[in-house]
Amino acid sequence: MKKRLLTLLCCMVGSVGLHAYSAKGMVAYKKLCKECHGSGFKGAAMLESDEWEEMFAEGAKRLKAVHSNDAEATKVLKSRYFRKRVVPLGRFLRNNGRDMGVVRSCDGLNCG
Repeated sequence: MKKRLLTLLCCMVGSVGLHAYSAKGMVAYKKLCKECHGSGFKGAAMLESDEWEEMFAEGAKRLKAVHSNDAEATKVLKSRYFRKRVVPLGRFLRNNGRDMGVVRSCDGLNCG
């Protein structure tokens, strides 16, 4: 019984950590956003988690509006890659927003 409980607890903790890590989101950030917004740490800290939630609501409608005056950014946001990665990217930024403390997806090797 103790072994099952311990296994269940480890799985729960591990799944929470993986959700926060969002490797796909971090990779998408590096490919789509890093050139203009800097590292994942800097980019995620631009807004708080609830503000990121609003940015990515309704298919990232507000994010697209904010970038509408920048032709290069608009091209990126219309790309197939962005459409395929919008959910993990939003999760990465939301989970690592300014109000969340340390950017959990940045371990020194993967963020820059």
